[in-house]
Amino acid sequence: MAVEKMDIGKIDKNFKQASIPETDIVWRKAHDSAFDLRGVFYDEEAGCYYRMPREIADQVSPGVKVLARCTVGGRIRFRTNSPYITARVKSLKLNMSWNYSLFARCGLCVYVNGVYDGLFRADFKKWENAEDDIMYYDGIYRTRETGVYDVEIYMPNYSETLYDVEIGLKEGCELLPAKPYKYDKPVVIYGTSITQGACVSRAGNDYTSVVSRMCDTDFINLGFSGNGRGEPIMADYLASLDPSVYILDFDGNVRTLESLIEVHMPMYRKIRAKHPTTPIIMITVQAMKNGAHMPMTQAKKEVVYQTYLTAKAEGDENVYFIDGTTMYGEEDVDSCFSDLLHPNDMGYYRIAKSLKPILMDALKKAYNE
Repeated sequence: MAVEKMDIGKIDKNFKQASIPETDIVWRKAHDSAFDLRGVFYDEEAGCYYRMPREIADQVSPGVKVLARCTVGGRIRFRTNSPYITARVKSLKLNMSWNYSLFARCGLCVYVNGVYDGLFRADFKKWENAEDDIMYYDGIYRTRETGVYDVEIYMPNYSETLYDVEIGLKEGCELLPAKPYKYDKPVVIYGTSITQGACVSRAGNDYTSVVSRMCDTDFINLGFSGNGRGEPIMADYLASLDPSVYILDFDGNVRTLESLIEVHMPMYRKIRAKHPTTPIIMITVQAMKNGAHMPMTQAKKEVVYQTYLTAKAEGDENVYFIDGTTMYGEEDVDSCFSDLLHPNDMGYYRIAKSLKPILMDALKKAYNE
């Protein structure tokens, strides 16, 4: 007997893709100067969003060349009194992945007054019906707030190529400058797929986003899934930036101990030469303590720890070390993982909670508080 195909949107309205019935909408590009765009920028020549300059990304590695177009950490910020927010998105059709949420790869997540309150998402029909590898999706978010409220819209973590994002507000409503961060100079986080938020359920739940909200700071996520290998050109680029704090979290992607020894201390020295007092937090890979990767994880941890000890011995008082395997705590650690390598939402939250006091101390140093 043939089984009838189910449309969950007809059975449960909460799963139905939103439509946009309103006609009194004023549309603006996400990179319009009326918005405060953070963590990414629009490359006019390439016609899409990037996290770092394309000409540098293209030189680092084939992986970084692609992953630099992922919009993790991208945020569209503003204040408004519009009763609704709408969005229209054009992106590359994604290859499906068994351990990545579709929402994390092609969904915009809306935070209102600092609290997650909705999302614009692509459903599987949009994915299935994409033509010429281009996918379009849209949606509407109706706020429960009255008066003026703060909005922060997170772009997807693994978008691959986000060609266009438009945000719409009700005609005649106010569009005001975004509320400033307490620490407006960005924290720069360089690392791996865990840094990029692999396996997280949606944008905004990766540890870099969570801890930055906890600390009320801007940030730039330079996590490159499988490709955070500390190349000299990447070290040069990181040193050319001017952040409040550096977080280095990349040992998990460096394939051998010899390679890690070759790049870890040199990256620290390049950054420190340009930024003598900027706090640097060194984190080792956040692996499960009894996982299959532990022997190599422990060996790499010693390399990172030696960089830290050398820096301290040379008088550097603005350097921190965190053993990543301790960041999940001691209770129900197995529940923090999705595929025994990458964290799930709870794992990312625990990493953020563990990192918060150290990042706060570093930010206070950076701002001389």
